[in-house]
Amino acid sequence: MRSYLLSLLLVPCALSAQSVRTGPRLGVGLATISAGQFLEWNGLPKIGPLFGWSFEIPWAAQASFLVEPMYITKGSLVQNAQLRTWTSNRLGYLELPVMIKVSLQNDPGGIYLAGGAIGGLWMNGRYKVKQDGNVLTDQKYTLSGTSNRTQVSLAAGMGWDICTSAFEVRIQQSVTPFSPVIRGQNLVVGLHYTYYLPEKKERPRKEEEEN
Repeated sequence: MRSYLLSLLLVPCALSAQSVRTGPRLGVGLATISAGQFLEWNGLPKIGPLFGWSFEIPWAAQASFLVEPMYITKGSLVQNAQLRTWTSNRLGYLELPVMIKVSLQNDPGGIYLAGGAIGGLWMNGRYKVKQDGNVLTDQKYTLSGTSNRTQVSLAAGMGWDICTSAFEVRIQQSVTPFSPVIRGQNLVVGLHYTYYLPEKKERPRKEEEEN
């Protein structure tokens, strides 16, 4: 899985010479860890940042591919009113979404739909428990020796593309379990913004002076 992610990260470099739109993608995610059911929300939203780089590769008149290496925060936030505790679980992932973007208009831009798959690698995390404002547990996850750090997710989004900017609401859910025992799945609703760098226009060649 790691070699797969690394090879996909090289795809944008190979395509950079083609007519692609490219630019930074920033946003915020609202995350939870479901009990295993698809699109099942559990507890309160865990808010975290996401950031990366977007490559839009033309495919057809109204369709293109989105290849977007990024870092995204997942996890959960659960309140237990009886015990007066807050349990925060933060998981940082390095991901590579490969999406198909379809414009709903005849001309490029405007409202669009997107869908695809995401490969992810768990990079870091922290587990924290508070009671009445006091920290009971605060520990980082130790990933050394962890054999199951990869994750595959499915994603769907809807956005608005205008000039050099694109706004998108994207839902993504993991489809591979953490372990055979823990069946929880990462679910994230992300609010994304992409700024596409303007294309460099070639300067017109100066006309040769007539002899």
